[in-house]
Amino acid sequence: GAKRGDFKVCFTPMHTSRTTLMAEAPFHFAENRPLGLSLHEARQPGALAAATARQLSRRGTVIILAGQPGHAWSIANRLKGDGSGPAASAAIATISPFLRREFGDDYPLVELLNNRIGVHHAGMSDDARALVEWLTERGHLDILVATTTIAQGLNFPVSSVVLASHQYPYGEDMPPEDFWNVAGRAGRVNQDEIGVVALAAGTEDKQDRLRAFLNRNVSALNSTLVKIVQDADVAGKLMSLEKLSWQREWSSFLQYLAHTYRQIGDAFVFEVEQVLRGTLGFQELRREDPALAARFVRGVRAYGQRLSGQPLALVDSTGFSLESVRNTLRRLAAKGVNDSVWTNALFDSPRPSLSEMMGILLQVPELREELRMVTGGDSRDGSKLASVVCDWVRGRPLPAMARDHFGQTVQGGSVDEVTAMTQCCQQLFGRLTQTASWGLAALQALTFVDRFDQLDDAEQRSLRNIPAKVYYGVHTDEALALRLLGVPRSAAVPLAQTLGFSTDTPISEVRSMLTGGGAAVWEQAMGDLGSTYREVWSIIEGGEGEAA
Repeated sequence: GAKRGDFKVCFTPMHTSRTTLMAEAPFHFAENRPLGLSLHEARQPGALAAATARQLSRRGTVIILAGQPGHAWSIANRLKGDGSGPAASAAIATISPFLRREFGDDYPLVELLNNRIGVHHAGMSDDARALVEWLTERGHLDILVATTTIAQGLNFPVSSVVLASHQYPYGEDMPPEDFWNVAGRAGRVNQDEIGVVALAAGTEDKQDRLRAFLNRNVSALNSTLVKIVQDADVAGKLMSLEKLSWQREWSSFLQYLAHTYRQIGDAFVFEVEQVLRGTLGFQELRREDPALAARFVRGVRAYGQRLSGQPLALVDSTGFSLESVRNTLRRLAAKGVNDSVWTNALFDSPRPSLSEMMGILLQVPELREELRMVTGGDSRDGSKLASVVCDWVRGRPLPAMARDHFGQTVQGGSVDEVTAMTQCCQQLFGRLTQTASWGLAALQALTFVDRFDQLDDAEQRSLRNIPAKVYYGVHTDEALALRLLGVPRSAAVPLAQTLGFSTDTPISEVRSMLTGGGAAVWEQAMGDLGSTYREVWSIIEGGEGEAA
């Protein structure tokens, strides 16, 4: 612009589904210094994306894609404005008390929603993300700032998409299929609305990189199998594949071999090539390097010869490789962990059995990476994981868990409340609940082995509920039933007590009790917030809310 710091947002059209929309030359938005930014500030991708989205939001809801949760919060804060925009809807007003109760009065999402700005990333609870998605889909938000991982599950149309980043965390380019999935959300079919997909480039260098990214053909994915076989050959491990089971990619492949051997028996060693034809990449490997493919076949045949008489059923029931099954059985025996530990007291304090089991899971190749991310280090001591799991299952509020378990860096420095809550939700919902529940279910299979089927139905159901309680964050079977019906975690226990049903009550009858009791049941369980939680439940469970 003419004055120092002045600028306007310029668009250069790159691709369109209609040739009539292709402009010959770049064009500019009229507004000078949108959001009050200077030219220097606007060269930052997040700031430029925010300025662009604010202007595009006049056409309809806009999604901004950010590289990571911290960037999403900062972009959203730039968009808040001075509060002079349109008032928040009744739906936002209804949801806000729920968010304050779950995350604390100072959680920034509430203020952002009141400015019709949403945030969506892995550092939020499943319920919070579901509510933000619902608000966006129903048109209650002008702009949704989300991390690029939303591309994997985005299923509703918006007016425009602005990419502050085209990369996932740690610098990995968004795969072409994910990019085109996002691009396909922009615009609405049969509504004559043109979808706009904008990639923010604040410098010439970034512009060149984005052109290359955008022009990339949607080609076949590189086969993981080809790469890992090449690496194993260089390391001289193709004739001893069991030594590679500690790698997650090889663990998955070896599980496939064990499962196939279990299906066809000793004929496996004679039909190795037929088996490998069913895997992605083997034909490509044979075309690229026939000699390497032949060595690979010999290695798989040698591995198959060692499978006879092994406990392959446990490979299927645990999701672990045979080598992981063996090592885990050995560690369980060494720690004295057996079927007697599987009681509801597992999550009570003191918790030596749970700590031992979490320590064992930290050494399982299929699980350890996700679990170590939760602990923030390479410790094999399961006490911290056990502490987090117990607090989660026993119903501790998220703000308290964020403060106590995620309020410090690995080096011991403190972090702000928003960062702590983001870390807490990211580790809980993105890693711990899924991985720990999978791991505990696998340990159940290994400690009971063939004895599980000898238990009656009620005993089996009670045992299976233990890992499920870790996934859903409740400690009673009745509360678990409500969680399965979509009831928010903090409401499940008091609501179960109010409804007074038993573990034998059919789930369909429990649902009828929930819907038939009206708001009175929820208010009896949750006090003044009962109607709010009932409204949130109706949104999460069925996508319909009275405030829609």
